Amino acid sequence: MLRKAKSWTHIATIFFMVSAADLYWMPVPRAAASEPRILKNPYGDIDWDKVIPYMANLHCHTIYSDGRAEPDQLIRAYAEAGYAILAITDHDNYYTCRKGERDPGATLETTWPWTRWIDERPARIWKSGDMETAAFYPGLGRQGMLAIRGNELTSDPHIVSLFNDCGFPTRSLVPNAKHDDQRIGCVQEKKGIAFWAHPAIYVPPHNWQNRFNGSLDNTLAHFGDFLVRYDCLLGIEVNQSDVASRMPEALTILDRLLNTHYRDRDIFLFGDDDSHLTSVAEDSVFTIVMAEELTAEAVRHALTHGHTFVGHRTKTPPLFQRITVDEEAKTISLDIQNCDRVVWIKDGKEHGEGLQFHYAELMDSIVRFQVTVSDATFYSQAFHIGKK
Repeated sequence: MLRKAKSWTHIATIFFMVSAADLYWMPVPRAAASEPRILKNPYGDIDWDKVIPYMANLHCHTIYSDGRAEPDQLIRAYAEAGYAILAITDHDNYYTCRKGERDPGATLETTWPWTRWIDERPARIWKSGDMETAAFYPGLGRQGMLAIRGNELTSDPHIVSLFNDCGFPTRSLVPNAKHDDQRIGCVQEKKGIAFWAHPAIYVPPHNWQNRFNGSLDNTLAHFGDFLVRYDCLLGIEVNQSDVASRMPEALTILDRLLNTHYRDRDIFLFGDDDSHLTSVAEDSVFTIVMAEELTAEAVRHALTHGHTFVGHRTKTPPLFQRITVDEEAKTISLDIQNCDRVVWIKDGKEHGEGLQFHYAELMDSIVRFQVTVSDATFYSQAFHIGKK
């Protein structure tokens, strides 16, 4: 009996050791290992209970380049239209539109400070070293107005430059990597931010003066090369003309750049009216900036982190209340007031609609959404969904 008991004890010990080894070496179930996650969510760090949606226009012109408005006229027009953030970006190397205003020859100046043209005085001025970069005017508009110093750096393609005083007296009428390195390098050196202006104007069927030999691929290669190399370069713009006649091409450029580069670096969409007029159009394209306060720090943080939406003025704009990601349910849920329809775009193609998006089946995709309300469409920044 004793010998039998010892045998059974020996067998039980071996069985336990084998079972433990099996458990130790058992692979993690493939389903768990391959579950998708939100790898990039530009709205993930927003405190939705604190942010305020501010209307911003970051690209417009006065008589100090090729616009028709005096600076004070344009500033007041945007303040009265409800804008809280404005950058006047006169072309750095254009002549003034008003004869006799300046000596002959192109200029590299920024249209700054605003106190040269308006009586209001800023309550606060922001500087980088000795260079003024922004100012807050409490007497302009309902919320006050944050003025951002800027320029449209005019080589080809054009570059919107913000929070700095960069400007150049000469331009190139063909894509010139040396020129763009110089211009974007200046913005980076002076700690500003920038984005490509109206890229859709350069691609088929538009081909503005055939800058890129009628090639979408050449255009994308030029933009993408600089996006990869410069942190200050945040993305691309859609403007009034794009919404009117070039939006398919603009969105193609956006989605192609996102699918090529967004996994490795941020690329955001900006919306501006690029106004050359004396008033603000009722359907002007603008950027909704979700910031906690109307300061240079808060607005710049929102712009550089993609806390924004792009759309155009309408009587009943959507109100973006909250974006929630549920990693267990694999959903992105939207809380939006004044919303008629939401379409989700995956890798450049429509992939469903509704206020909730299920991503359990996606392994590596770039996803964004478009909100339609009344006669206007608003565009989100992109999410990256994939395996960590």
